[in-house]
Amino acid sequence: MEYKGDERFMFDRSQRIGVSEPWPELGMTSGGGLKNPAFSIWIFVILARAFGAVTPLALDHAVVLCNVAAFVIFFAAVYRMTAPRDRETWLWAGALATVSPVAVLLHRKIWAQSTLPIFCVLFLCGWLKRGRYEGAILWGLMGALLGQIHMSGFFFAFGFFAWEAAFGRTRTHGPKTKWLGWIGGSILGSITLVPWIKYVLSGVDHGEHWTLDEVVSGRFLRTWFSDGLGLGLDYSLGGHYLDFLRWPLLGETKDFYPALYMQGATFCAGTLALVLALVMLARWLRTTADFRAAIRGSSEISHTLAAAFFGFGLALTLSGVHIFRHYLLVTFPLEWASFAWLAFKATKRPRAILAVMWCAQLGLSATFLTYIHENGGAPGADYGVAYSAQPRNRLHR
Repeated sequence: MEYKGDERFMFDRSQRIGVSEPWPELGMTSGGGLKNPAFSIWIFVILARAFGAVTPLALDHAVVLCNVAAFVIFFAAVYRMTAPRDRETWLWAGALATVSPVAVLLHRKIWAQSTLPIFCVLFLCGWLKRGRYEGAILWGLMGALLGQIHMSGFFFAFGFFAWEAAFGRTRTHGPKTKWLGWIGGSILGSITLVPWIKYVLSGVDHGEHWTLDEVVSGRFLRTWFSDGLGLGLDYSLGGHYLDFLRWPLLGETKDFYPALYMQGATFCAGTLALVLALVMLARWLRTTADFRAAIRGSSEISHTLAAAFFGFGLALTLSGVHIFRHYLLVTFPLEWASFAWLAFKATKRPRAILAVMWCAQLGLSATFLTYIHENGGAPGADYGVAYSAQPRNRLHR
């Protein structure tokens, strides 16, 4: 596992808070220069107490177990909450997420963002049942908590709110949101946010500022599609990435590049689905006079994906902040759902394309974990030296 400054900080706080330190009112300073809400630290204190974790490995295992629970809840929710015509698309989304190299990399860390999946799934459950008060309350509550774990969650929650407010009432199908329930859940979830709101309003330097370069960079689009295609491991491996593409080696030979072939297969399958979807979209735009009518008749899954891709995407892009790959962790598992949706909408053999993507990403993830194990991490890159390879941690191997 990764164990650098952020991970060490979170583990230390999980052991000291409530014992030798008071509960903090603010979290770590974000990459943008603004301090995070305190819940981003509290979550690890809660996990450490709940699982009796007194070592970094035990705390990391608690994070992994929470993410396994997120998958269990997601698949159960798919069977109970989704329309039969959308169910297979949702199931493929979950299947792709289970083997995605980016998910495998980022969901196994003592890092606030790594705890997002279970909250994202509960957010999605509330969203799908927003036509009932309990569902709307859960949607609002989880939206408030997502932002307190990582600030990308605020943009995500706002994107869904804005999309539903703009197009929800005009749809002929789908639930009618119980807005009073959403407001109540949002207020309830924001109680722990009060100290952070005071901090933001105190006039402190908010760090990163709006820049046009980030707005026009297309970083959100590039990150969304590269995550779904399994092409984001260079984010962590840095200069080791080309070496990684030679793995797994057969004996001492260095002319066998299965990982590169897997990436090629994944990229070709995903690109084909994307191109066909764009062709279909162009034809649809030529024959659809009323965009709002199209939105009104859309399925629940397309409405959900539009809220994430357009609502969240536009909110985050127009904020002008630098978009890091881990900012899109809050969309779990909608990045992969978008590829499944494209495959079923735009291709004649969606299951074959998705199966190729699944096998390729499974191979990439297995190769990545093997590479990290054999090389003791990726020294000098973002991954750094793996926990078990650090001198003072060798006894825990």
